[in-house]
Amino acid sequence: MAELHPDLYKDFEVHPLVFSHVFEKFDGHSRDAEGYDVAVRVCRPGALSGSKASRVFRLVLSNPISDFGVAKRSASQYGVDIIDGKVEGATVQDL
Repeated sequence: MAELHPDLYKDFEVHPLVFSHVFEKFDGHSRDAEGYDVAVRVCRPGALSGSKASRVFRLVLSNPISDFGVAKRSASQYGVDIIDGKVEGATVQDL
C-alpha cells in the first residue's frame, strides 16, 4: 500500500514499512498468512530512498505481528523512538 503523505516528526519523514511474514514450518512447508514484519524508513523531507539523507531500520521481534494496522502503527512508533534517541544503536543525528 502506497503512503502518499508520510508522517512528519521533528523535521523527519517517517515511512512505516510492513511486509508479509513468511513462516517456515518444521516439515518444510511454508505459509504466507502468518502475520507481518515491520521496518521504518526515516529521512529528511524529500530525500530519495537509498540516499545519504535516508535510513531504514528493521524492528526485530520474536513473533510477527498478526494485524496490518498494528504493524503499521508499530513501525511508525519505532521511527519516532529512533528520532527521540530511545533505541540503542540506531541514530538519525547524521542525516
